Amino acid sequence: MVEEKSEAAERESLHTRAERHAIYVIIDAVFGLSLGLGAFSLTQLPIMNTSDLFVSVGFFGFSYFIIFISWMTIRRYFVGYTVYGSTNGILFFTGFFVAIMPIPIRIILMQFIEPTSSDVLNGAFILYSLCLCAVTITVGTLSFAFSKQSWKNAPWEDLAHVLSEGVGSFVLGLVFLISAFMPFEQSIRDVLDPSITSQLPPAVANLPFRVGFWFLGGIVFAIPAFIVARLILWLRKPRK
Repeated sequence: MVEEKSEAAERESLHTRAERHAIYVIIDAVFGLSLGLGAFSLTQLPIMNTSDLFVSVGFFGFSYFIIFISWMTIRRYFVGYTVYGSTNGILFFTGFFVAIMPIPIRIILMQFIEPTSSDVLNGAFILYSLCLCAVTITVGTLSFAFSKQSWKNAPWEDLAHVLSEGVGSFVLGLVFLISAFMPFEQSIRDVLDPSITSQLPPAVANLPFRVGFWFLGGIVFAIPAFIVARLILWLRKPRK
């Protein structure tokens, strides 16, 4: 928690504080509704077998994890780790992408169970990737803004925690952004070694490679970025 107000806090107007509170209320509602609508869409899927069921729940579970963790992270920049000024304007656009996320989730699952158009499925995956990108990059951006504003005021452990998480989230956002431009025709089976894909369920192996890239990019880029940031901050920690 920040014990003293930063210079940005001192300069902030009453109007800006009121706007931040309004955004806080709206963002809370948008994230909650996105989770609820995403889960409700599962009840309308024409699930034919066990594979359809597990893929649907698994895909939504991944979305739920990203949205929930991002929601909890973003909330702290309104309460406790406050970001002052106009930086929160990015949440206007983030809220839009979060609000429409149930749409690509439903399209992707419907097209997986009853394929009708590869173009629609590709478009849904692109939109879904951009939604994930918007949320995770926002987390990183808010962490950078907070660290810049509170570098002299916040306890070092708080700064290290927020900034290292922000670096990891920002890199993961770039992974989602890159995946949006990957060729849709390439599946996980086409890219990975057959010895690996043979161990995967057929439904998973036939998913677009961009889905595998989300997990691969997280392991290869986002997690190491988090660890490196944490190590650098540990080395720069003021010694008593």
